[in-house]
Amino acid sequence: MDLFEHIRATEEPVAKLARQLHGYFTYPKLEGPLGTRMKFRGREVLNWNISDHLGLGMNADIKAIDVANTDKWSLSYPVGNRVMSGQTSVHEKLESELAELTNKEDAVVLNYGYQSFMSIIDALCGRNDVIIYDALIHACLLDGIRLHMGRHYVYQHNNLESLEKQLVKATTVVNETGGGILVLTHGVFSPTGEYGKLKEILALKASYEFRLLVNDADGFGVEGKTGAGTGEQLEVNDAIDIYLGSFSKAYGCIGAFVAGPEYIMNYLRYHTRSQIHSKALPIVYVISVLERIEYLKKHTKLRQELKKKVRYLRNELIKHDFDTGNSEATVIPVYLPCTLYQALNLIIDLRENYNIFCPILVYPFVQKDVLQLRFLPTVAHTKEDIDYTVKALINVRTNLQEGRYNAGDMFSETE
Repeated sequence: MDLFEHIRATEEPVAKLARQLHGYFTYPKLEGPLGTRMKFRGREVLNWNISDHLGLGMNADIKAIDVANTDKWSLSYPVGNRVMSGQTSVHEKLESELAELTNKEDAVVLNYGYQSFMSIIDALCGRNDVIIYDALIHACLLDGIRLHMGRHYVYQHNNLESLEKQLVKATTVVNETGGGILVLTHGVFSPTGEYGKLKEILALKASYEFRLLVNDADGFGVEGKTGAGTGEQLEVNDAIDIYLGSFSKAYGCIGAFVAGPEYIMNYLRYHTRSQIHSKALPIVYVISVLERIEYLKKHTKLRQELKKKVRYLRNELIKHDFDTGNSEATVIPVYLPCTLYQALNLIIDLRENYNIFCPILVYPFVQKDVLQLRFLPTVAHTKEDIDYTVKALINVRTNLQEGRYNAGDMFSETE
């Protein structure tokens, strides 16, 4: 069969649903300047989908600096990859700052988080090594595992007993192959807002030999007293072997980094294929991250303000009997039992009648017949925003319980 015809035949049911959802539930367009108020289909909505926890991407002073740096450097410099021609002293300065901030020997600045994190897994592990990973790790780590030619084992999410069983299996394998074991988890799991069980995982090093890699894209800059991440928050930062951080969440910027032992960082500089075969992170973004680090050193209360708003939103939701799972961090999920069509109608009601926009997840990303609403509070959100949102959620939950979302009529209107 022709390759394209095979795709058409096997994907048609999915493609039909995608055509119905496209532009509203999937690939929605939020327009206007980044902020808590943006336009969706021409109407202003209260936006809870901002990957800019500390509001730096919305900060007038920071935006002015970004514009000035872009005017000076453009988006082109440096040209080429860092190995050949894209190295600058500014990249090196940022790496020193990041190593100091995360209390690691060294750090490597990466152009994009997804491709970089995937490639780091590939660089670290050979066919004789074993990877053990939490069931809820991000797709970037999963794709890194797909590149791995050795064995890999999954353990139940945040389940230490399940992890230990896999460590026993992996230890048997590496005793035969002469390889090593790499355990993958997150500082903050973005779908659920949970912390990874870092302290408990590290305690297993007393019984098993392995290295721990922590993807802390949602924790870096936000968690911990200095913003060093979830390791600092949970008081285990120094014991983390490989630390991955992103500039896209707390800093509202582009790029990422990896931090750890100096000899491992030097190894990654020459073996991370996504970096040595692609253009260096433009200097405009590198300078922007440095400016954000300095800004946060002078404005230490921003993290406290964010935490205060996160606590208030979570407490209000719990007070009104909403299921927020085991969330502890800055991402707050709300779980509602409903069918797919009920979920779609509920979202239409929330967006059209309450002008609230938030990310949504349905099966297979969450359990069947469950809708997950996800809220990403920022320092720019107000108490009034939170109160209004909670009241709206109470109303749509009542509508759901009374069967007002059972028919497909509302969904049909968006097709």
